[in-house]
Amino acid sequence: MGRVISEVVNAEWIDIVDDKNKVIAQATRQQMRAENLCHRAAYIIVHDGMGKILIQRRTEMKDIYPGLLDATAGGVVTSGEGMLAAARREAEEELGIADVPFAEHGLFYYETTQCRVWGGLFSCVSHGPFALQEAEVESVFWLTPDEINARRHEFTPDSLKALSLWLTRNNNESHKTKLCQKVD
Repeated sequence: MGRVISEVVNAEWIDIVDDKNKVIAQATRQQMRAENLCHRAAYIIVHDGMGKILIQRRTEMKDIYPGLLDATAGGVVTSGEGMLAAARREAEEELGIADVPFAEHGLFYYETTQCRVWGGLFSCVSHGPFALQEAEVESVFWLTPDEINARRHEFTPDSLKALSLWLTRNNNESHKTKLCQKVD
């Protein structure tokens, strides 16, 4: 019994949201994943300001899309946390990025059989050096949107959606690549 109480107390709590992004409940991260509950996540496009996007190779320990490439930094927003605060926290935890301006690019909804999420889309410019979170990020490297599109089958589908929206919302003339998304 003591172990169960300890696990609940130490659990990461997530706000569960409805189809309008309104908080309707809280659940543990484990329960959210197991039941595919709709939640919030921050997505950060880290770019060099000259057309390249920082790509992460996810570790095999990740609870969703292990080992795939990710076109965004970011992660699940914890209960009561704001999207921008979550974006800043995740960028610092995953990559060691701190004290840089973040641009906000609005919200989007993404749904597959594995994931239902309201995403807050952000971007920042950074050239490193990067301090990788070993439990989540295996490695990082730079790619152009065209190079990402050529390797799209290696990427998490939600990060491709976020990147595609960022390119569209920024009216990025130099990279009009339409990123095709794989389906579950």
